[in-house]
Amino acid sequence: MPEYQRVDIETLAYDDVMPRVGALYDELMTHPDAAVRDRVEEMMDLFDTFHREGLGRLVEMIRAWRGEIFLENVADDDITGYFLAAYDFGEAPDDRDAAAAAEAVDAAMQELRPMIESHGGMITVEEIKDGVVKLQMMGSCDGCPSSAATLTGGLEEALRRHWPNFRRLEVVEPLAEEAAPAMPEPQPVLLKIGRKPMSL
Repeated sequence: MPEYQRVDIETLAYDDVMPRVGALYDELMTHPDAAVRDRVEEMMDLFDTFHREGLGRLVEMIRAWRGEIFLENVADDDITGYFLAAYDFGEAPDDRDAAAAAEAVDAAMQELRPMIESHGGMITVEEIKDGVVKLQMMGSCDGCPSSAATLTGGLEEALRRHWPNFRRLEVVEPLAEEAAPAMPEPQPVLLKIGRKPMSL
């Protein structure tokens, strides 16, 4: 391996940080010791998971406080916007990240859809945002205990395989059918009793 030369962090431009990380990663992944390569890969995966979940929760909190305009400004910034785009968070101006996420989720759904439909059930994707996939289960899947096992097992595994930025799965309860408005109770008829006319 070539002799290692440490860069001066204080003088490194921000735009050069990630390329430097990538170069170090590539270099270490060619290390002759397989144990070193495995540890480097595990470390990078841990950092990635840590950052994705932390940033995802922050974005969800901002949305909960109606911070959409703030998120738009964050996305427009050269540095913070990079973080949002890297994990498919916030709003993608050209929608390419959102489209890529939708394709990944659809590919994962295709793997389990035949099995679910063979049991008379159906699963629809309600929303894909900030690494969270919201689904609605209908038919025989709705309320079935085995459906939960299918989701937490096979479906989550497939989503992780197809979409690196997947964070979690949420099941949205189907909307209950609105009850027909009750007929108003009949009001008692009040008789207006006047004075008895005087006889002449």
